[in-house]
Parts: sequence; C-alpha cells; structure tokens
Amino acid sequence: MRHLALVFVLVACEGSVPAQSAQSWESPPHASVVAEHSVPPRISEAPPPVRKDGTLYAESELMGTRFSINLWLEPGKSASDGGAAIRDAIAEVDRIEGLASEWIAGSELSQFSARAGLQPAELSPDLFAILERSRVIAEATDGAFDPTFLAIGELWTFKPGSRPPAQAAIDARLELVDWRAIELDPVGRRGRLKKAGMKVGLGAIAKGYAVDRASALLRQRGFANHIVEGGGDTYVSGSKGERTWMVGIQRPEGPGTIGALPLRDRALVTSGGYQRFFEHEGKRYAHILDPRSGWPLDEAESALSVSVVAANAADADAYCTAVAVMGPVRGMAFVESEPGIEAVIIDRSGAVRISAGLREIYVSAPPAR
Repeated sequence: MRHLALVFVLVACEGSVPAQSAQSWESPPHASVVAEHSVPPRISEAPPPVRKDGTLYAESELMGTRFSINLWLEPGKSASDGGAAIRDAIAEVDRIEGLASEWIAGSELSQFSARAGLQPAELSPDLFAILERSRVIAEATDGAFDPTFLAIGELWTFKPGSRPPAQAAIDARLELVDWRAIELDPVGRRGRLKKAGMKVGLGAIAKGYAVDRASALLRQRGFANHIVEGGGDTYVSGSKGERTWMVGIQRPEGPGTIGALPLRDRALVTSGGYQRFFEHEGKRYAHILDPRSGWPLDEAESALSVSVVAANAADADAYCTAVAVMGPVRGMAFVESEPGIEAVIIDRSGAVRISAGLREIYVSAPPAR
C-alpha cells in the first residue's frame, strides 16, 4: 500500500514560488509500478496550526513532486474545517494520479494505452476531459504539445550517466507519435488510440489538471482564497484578505526568483530543462523532448525557462511545454497570437521576455547580493 503523507507546516510564507514543471519522460522518483492505486490511509484530523498571516499551509509528495496548499483562513472559518478541506484536496490529487499516471500499471491511462488499436472503450469523466483538452491544445500548437509522445519517451532516461538512444530506434517509433490518432466520442464518452503500439503520457497536463481539481474542491468547501502548487504548476484562487497573492518565478540554474506576478483566479506554470539532464560526449541533454523529432530540445536554441499564465493549470501546463518546444522567439509570437495565455520567457542570454498582458504587472526581483 502506498502511504500518503500530509504535513502541516507552521512557517512564515508570503507566497508561492513555483519550481520547474516540464514534461518528465521517465518514471517519477517515488513511482512504483503496481497493479492498483491504493486508497490512502486516514490522516490525523487534529486542527492544523494557523500561521501569523492567517493561513494554513500543508504539503505532500505526489506525482513525483511536492504538492502544497496555502489557504487563507477567512474570519469565521475554523482551522479544523480548513484542515479537513486541505486533506480532501490532497486526496483528490492522489485520485487523479491513480487514474492518469502512465507509471502505474493498473491506472486507467495505462489500460487505455494497452488497448491501442482495439475498439473504443468507455472512459471516466476525468480521463476523457484530460484527453479531450490534450487534443485541442495539440492541434492549436501544431503538435509541439503531443500526449502520444510516450512511445519515444520510453527510449530516454535522464539520470546522470545516461546515453541517448540510437536514431534508428527513434525513427522506428516516430510513426506512433500522432495526437490525431486519439479518437474520442463525446456522446458515449468513449475513446481509443487508433494505432497499435501507441502510448499516451499525460505528464505535461495531468499535474495541472490535478491542481485545478484540488482548487475546485477547496472552493466547493467554502475556502475560495488559496494557492495550490505542484512542482511548478500553480493555481491562485481569490486573495489573501485585502492583499493579492504574489507568485514567484524561479531563477534558472540558481536559488531565488527572477520576479513575481500578482495573480487572482489564474494559473502559472513554469518549465525548464535546467534541473533534469545528463551529459554525454560533451553535450547536455535536458529532459524536454520535441515530440516531432523524438530528441531533446537543442540547448543553443531553446529557452532557459518558460512560464505561462492561463485561466486554469491544465491549459497552462500543456501550453508551457509547447512554448518551450517552440523556442523563445516563435514561442512568444505564439503566445501573443493566442487568446487567454500570457508568458514570461528567459532566453539563453538571460534576457527576460514578457508578453504584452503581463508587462504592467510583472515585478522584477532586486539584484542578488
């Protein structure tokens, strides 16, 4: 049985600083391939501590990363009720991982991939919604985001000492990467992968979807003012009393932040290849793959970091990966042409490119001492 640990923390904290959140092409550190996704045990129902700024803060390890919830406790709301809502929100993330993870052998997503080439089967509302949105964003980005990458993604591992796969092995699987071959029937809520051998990986959208679901649950419980963050996928709901939540953008290849954005009822997702990579024969291979070539992004032409703001974390997650694949220039041009999304892109020179909708609200961090 996999144990779900939830830790309430009593520290001073003014906001949320998202970490790297790019598509991961190998099994998360905690993942074990099991037949079923077990129900987590009950967690202590003791009231959590309230911090000096009137917030509750808790974190847990899920989806191969740290998930945290920072909830502002409105006057008249009890810490016990807030703590219970946080526990249930974390359990909701665990539930989404159980159905949408390609690293859990018995997950609904793994079963969906195993039926590739067969007749359509009924899908749960959550998996159908994720796959349906994945198709929309794959089409909008001309395949820069493509959830069917996994047939090639399995060839890569980004642990130190790894080696790139042979070009012949990549070429043999490229025909299995095609988002158009995800066939979905919204009337019967059924779906399938058209070609045998195809596999879907949702690492670049399911985490954002889980963040959205956790935030929705907190709002349903009457706690509308909070931040949910999972490995750099952040949703900001409401405010911190009369103050606007400030969400930091991590400084690539260094501690601290390069800046922050005041957000309300918006998502911010940050991706970068600076945390997971290997070096081989003098070349560094970062873990963000271009699904159209099967190879990691060329460092010389890719961004150091991409942060995307959107109405929800699932969209921001997927668009962030797509913009990273496009590169700084084409990626920013895409953002400026796509309604509903904004971006902050750090290029290889360290220059910060900010889309038009964020320029007036972006706050630069003071120079590091």
